[in-house]
Amino acid sequence: MPQTTNVTLDEGTNLAVAAAPDGSLVMDLHGMLYRVPEGGGKAERLTDPLLETARPDVGPDGRLVFQSYRDGRFHVWSADADGSNPTQLTTGGYDDREPRWSPDGEHVAFSSDRGGTYDIWSLEIATGELTRWTSGPGQEHTPSWSPDGERVVHVADATIAAAGRDGTTEVLVPAPAAGVTLQAPAMAPDGERVAYVEQQGTRSDLMVDGEPVTEGSDVFLFTPEWVDDDTLLYSADGKIRQVSTDGGEAEEIPFSATVRLRGADYRLKEHDFDSRARSQVKGVLTPQLSPDGRSVVFVALNDLWLMPIGGRPRQLTDDAFHEVNPTFSPDGRKLLYSSDKAGTEDLYLRDLRSGSERRLTALDSAEVSGVFSPDGTQVAFQDQRGATYVLDVASGSVRELVPSLFGPGRPSWSADGKTLAFAAVKQYSQRFREGTSQILTVDVATGEQTFHPPGDAHDSLSTRGDDGPVWSPDGTRMAFVVQSTLRVMPVAADGTPTGPPRQVNGEVADAPSWSGDSRRLLYLSNGKLRLADARTGRARTLSVPLSFRPEVARGRTIVHAGAFWDGEQKQLRRDVDITVVDNRIRSIARHDRRQHRGAQVVDASDLTIMPGLMDSHVHQEYESRFFGDRQGRINLAYGITSTLSVGDQVYRAIEDREALDSGARVGPRFYATGEPIDGSRVYYNFMRPTKSDEDVARELTRVKALDYDFLKTYVRLPADRMKTVVDFAHRLGLRSESHYLSPGALIGQDGTTHLAATQRLGFARTITATGRSYEDVPTMYGKGRRNVTTTLFTSDFLSRDEIASDPRLPLWPSWKRSAILDSVADNVTDPSDPGCATAPCREVQTMKRIADAGGLVLVGTDAPLDSPGLGVHANLQEMVGYGWSPYDALRAAIVNPARYLGVADDVGTLEPGKVADLIGVRGNPLRDIDAAARVELTMVGGRAHTRDELMRPFTTRAKAPKAPGAPRPATRVSERADRAVTRPYWWHDPRVVAEAYAHACDAYDSLHPH
Repeated sequence: MPQTTNVTLDEGTNLAVAAAPDGSLVMDLHGMLYRVPEGGGKAERLTDPLLETARPDVGPDGRLVFQSYRDGRFHVWSADADGSNPTQLTTGGYDDREPRWSPDGEHVAFSSDRGGTYDIWSLEIATGELTRWTSGPGQEHTPSWSPDGERVVHVADATIAAAGRDGTTEVLVPAPAAGVTLQAPAMAPDGERVAYVEQQGTRSDLMVDGEPVTEGSDVFLFTPEWVDDDTLLYSADGKIRQVSTDGGEAEEIPFSATVRLRGADYRLKEHDFDSRARSQVKGVLTPQLSPDGRSVVFVALNDLWLMPIGGRPRQLTDDAFHEVNPTFSPDGRKLLYSSDKAGTEDLYLRDLRSGSERRLTALDSAEVSGVFSPDGTQVAFQDQRGATYVLDVASGSVRELVPSLFGPGRPSWSADGKTLAFAAVKQYSQRFREGTSQILTVDVATGEQTFHPPGDAHDSLSTRGDDGPVWSPDGTRMAFVVQSTLRVMPVAADGTPTGPPRQVNGEVADAPSWSGDSRRLLYLSNGKLRLADARTGRARTLSVPLSFRPEVARGRTIVHAGAFWDGEQKQLRRDVDITVVDNRIRSIARHDRRQHRGAQVVDASDLTIMPGLMDSHVHQEYESRFFGDRQGRINLAYGITSTLSVGDQVYRAIEDREALDSGARVGPRFYATGEPIDGSRVYYNFMRPTKSDEDVARELTRVKALDYDFLKTYVRLPADRMKTVVDFAHRLGLRSESHYLSPGALIGQDGTTHLAATQRLGFARTITATGRSYEDVPTMYGKGRRNVTTTLFTSDFLSRDEIASDPRLPLWPSWKRSAILDSVADNVTDPSDPGCATAPCREVQTMKRIADAGGLVLVGTDAPLDSPGLGVHANLQEMVGYGWSPYDALRAAIVNPARYLGVADDVGTLEPGKVADLIGVRGNPLRDIDAAARVELTMVGGRAHTRDELMRPFTTRAKAPKAPGAPRPATRVSERADRAVTRPYWWHDPRVVAEAYAHACDAYDSLHPH
């Protein structure tokens, strides 16, 4: 459990510092301001952690100015010299960052995205009047003043420039070579020289007019201060330093600061591994109301179901394949859906009366989210790249209407068939990867795109998944979910809003669909299916009489192991029999053939049996529609017997958990959760935006009703609301984490889902831009008993030849298989870094320091952003390659996750009485970590899967049904979209979209180039 404790720090990762007139210093350390006395010493805390301060500056009269995230957006705040009277100076839905006092103390310069890009602005303190200093199309930020107050020096894209009050701009430092960035300029008292930070990869130097002032230091990317004509104050290497520009050694200004970590004492949620009790289905996925309003189609337990309202569901499919996104034809007689029964997700058309089917597509992609045009002649659909297509049903021709977008929602047709609408991200600026999920309308004839907010300019759809927009059949309204409540907005024929959206009722809502007469709306509300009058909002619950019984293995199985590792001992045992009765291990004994009578015997005499692995960081539903049945099989084939989701669209996750528990789907044991709770801005399509305490409260009702196993807060949720979420999660026995050691550890979070990932600040407090972490990081994780998940986003130690010859390659869909082979194409030998000079080595060593300090390290991948299954081994191999023992690395993927989830009495090691989650590998993984990836047998809860069995559905070509006389399915795209349609929105540029998909959730892209 996270411990409440005080830690004393004398180093700070990415601390920032500012000089005060009295000779003292003001320091930002882990989001709090401290005053360090002149010459150094014990620091006094000035601000509360909930204020979330950064980038302090001290005015000529001693007043403080800083950026704060207190209200869920970055704004400029001031405070008295002692931190009292904190006052918000800027307001609104935009971000205002990096404030700096003018020399006379009457103005504050700052950067803001309020103009559509990041520009330099200033605020007059006395009047509140704003002045815009720059208005170019690029990104201008990190300002500071010239000594006379007539110019503002700033970063302008790749250069450093000065903007004058007269509107002129002068480039002071030209753009450097590719891969080098210029940061945080400050003009000298002479008004001529400029100090700044130059950063490239693992190098970060303090510069003055192109000449290095430091060499070999890790200078943090904050504005240095001229304390006199020739001396600079700055932060580097975890310390506060001063250096003369004339040369010589830097002088350290020591400090010690006390940080209080908040702990929690709670009982973890119990998990029953043995129950066979029947449970009501909650995972009703993508329900769709029939045009006549009399029935509902949905996905549950890995199959399609059709339910007359008031009746019992009828199972339409009964197979192990992965069916998704069912929708009715306009006349209600047919069903359009996707299935991977022929290898990857294709579109199928099913006659509901006869049961006959026609395969519509056979492209080399995953075709999902199909929906009929109102006249039934066309089908819009999307693929795994986020591109949108239109299929002519009669001829089978396919044209690309919208090129690849980042994580769009499902398409919906206008009543006249001339426009498509779907959810898409609208970004604020190129500087930070965040925006709002808005409504994008597309002219079907021309591809022209137009964004519309689902309310005010800063409102965001609740997800870009199944939360709309959905056009009413009469074309006059769109339904969608904002702030987790169902809204209806009047629109013109082309989707242009003609009035504000109206809340239908106050219920928590997901996945709306209309009746054919546009009078009723079907939606999900905290696990219940609800049908509402679209005008009055009056709703009733539709009973879904569908249940399942967990599949628990039965019988007696003996696994004859040539070698055996229980997860505890540091050596292998030889020639062992593991007797499994039902789902648990009965005994582990020396091999005795006589004991095999009457048992099912698994011959693993040439393998090493060891505990199954756990991936402790997945987003299992992020690409589940595209992977289909392959995803679970891939994980099992690489020895993953459990996965922990740290964020998914919740109904997809619950359906998956129930399908796996019931045995209807093949895959590891799944600890499921819903969407991470985010703040006012989002990026990924499955984050849940909130803007108020009430919004957060609605999200928490979903957590309890849908029985989450974990709860994550995401990048833009402010600290006070993070605390609300954490406290609620702990009351339910759930772990709760975020990307932030601070403020997370200061408000009671259990740990972080990465060492450093996407950061709202633009920098991390756990790792610098050069890949270094200082002693504050292992101290806080260790003494606070926090955990961290590896998510190394690596393939560096995966052998090209071993991957290329891996018999499991056919399990991967073609586009993933190609990406994996490309990523290891140059991996002929393992990397060598004996001095640990590279960022990957430094990150792995920081993880080891955390573990040595008492923190808990878990192996996780962020799959499918990294490769499912294979990514666990890539993490393990990099950990061992950079200093971990195979024993300790493996336990971070086996024992630590079981302890973390409170299930160590049942899983995590192999011993009598524990659940039989085990794998058979070729070789000795305690000597050769690569052997752990050579998995040939996987058993989950006593049910064994061989490699060949897992691969069989995708090595034996399936025959897709073909209706007599029907056209052959589409096998190619006959027309590509005009890329010119992307020009109005820079984030739709194909290169930007490709980078978005390649982005691995890193805090600093430069450390992990893709």
